[in-house]
Amino acid sequence: MGSRERSFQGTEPLPHDPTNDLEMVERKENGANRHRLKDLDDLLPYMGEFGWYQRMLFLLMIPYAFFFAFVYFGQIFMAITPEEHWCSVPELANLSVIERRHLSIPMLNNKYSKCEVYDVDWSKLLQDGVRQPNSKWPTKKCQNKWEFNYTDVPYETIATQQGWVCDKDNYAATAQSVFFCGAILGGFIFGWIADKYGRIPALVGTNVAGFIGGIGTVFSNDFLSFCLCRFIVGLAYDNCFIIMYIVVLEYVGLKWRTFVANMSIGVYFTFAACLLPWIALAVADWKIYTLIISVPLALAVFTGCVVPESARWLISQGRIDEALKIMMRCAKVNGNALPEDIIKEFHETATGIAKAEQECKNYSVLDLFKTPRLRKHSILLVFIWILIAMAFDGHVRNVGTLGLDMFLTFTVATATEFPADVLLTLVLDVLGRRWLAFGTMVFSGLFSLLATTVPIATAQQNCNR
Repeated sequence: MGSRERSFQGTEPLPHDPTNDLEMVERKENGANRHRLKDLDDLLPYMGEFGWYQRMLFLLMIPYAFFFAFVYFGQIFMAITPEEHWCSVPELANLSVIERRHLSIPMLNNKYSKCEVYDVDWSKLLQDGVRQPNSKWPTKKCQNKWEFNYTDVPYETIATQQGWVCDKDNYAATAQSVFFCGAILGGFIFGWIADKYGRIPALVGTNVAGFIGGIGTVFSNDFLSFCLCRFIVGLAYDNCFIIMYIVVLEYVGLKWRTFVANMSIGVYFTFAACLLPWIALAVADWKIYTLIISVPLALAVFTGCVVPESARWLISQGRIDEALKIMMRCAKVNGNALPEDIIKEFHETATGIAKAEQECKNYSVLDLFKTPRLRKHSILLVFIWILIAMAFDGHVRNVGTLGLDMFLTFTVATATEFPADVLLTLVLDVLGRRWLAFGTMVFSGLFSLLATTVPIATAQQNCNR
């Protein structure tokens, strides 16, 4: 008997929830007129569609939603570069910051250059008492380190420590691309594990990968090692949450799935994302920050103790008795009991499903493109997801270039997820999926275009009021 079975053995049922009785009453009233059980969804009304068991699963989504936000957005605050930086001149270390920059850095378009420095003999100039620059002095590219104005980003990041500016200013973005390459591979690896060995092993594995990559990031001492670690972290995206998301939705009744699907993102994920910049500010150290957002992922090793395996997967593997144990436990916790005739009927139905699953051929991604209908839908889905990723990811990661408070702007940008998901929860089942998807994407595109017409100076003034 597994750990989850032992943990529920001898447990008294929780108080009966009358909100889950409707389908049970209807079944008793209809008697022989009820529909036969065709799949797992038909059993949910007898178990309770959103009773204590499902509510506990809904709450158990919290840590995985936090892991998701930490994995997805974590790099932003460990590799951010302050807006102002200039070449470091060791010979001028005894001068103040203002004096050093004024004397050693040429002006370009009324701003100090970020990547060039005057090419002169500083020791001789200091001996001669020179304190004013000459615009005719020759210049050169920065060859030493850089100095940074830590006003907008008040702590050192890996980008400032390793000088990812000027010729290397694409390093952080490249590392982020490497992260997403890891996500592609992780999708294949953990998708295969989920189908072969179960959802829980895949959920544990993907979060452990994120933990290992995050800890490795702390010890990165160059660009290549940083990219390698971010690739490993990328293996966890987005399976570190989505697998849990799918498992929970399996056990939730149809009437409640829109609520659970949207509010788990709108509340849990959004809160975690809004928390990230303030964690970074509070610790003011990119390595400690990385540890804080990486270590919790190790808690996923306890997933099997609290989260049930996917009943659908168990049935597909012919492990019907194990699936029924979970169903019966769910019903018991909800204050219900599965009638013997229902258990027997579902066992027969599940046996047929398992047999059909085993007789089916193993499909691959290529099968999505074999028929005209599937091909059209698959291409549309890929295209739509590309647009969504570009809009959401692009806007959120672009907040550092707006000239506003990076941490506050990020918080506001990610907080918009909450009202959006609340709105979806209220109207999705009323208006349908297709037109809502179309309408929200059109609005996103229009407002993205309108945002380009707002002068940065105006935005800064409004932000500072």
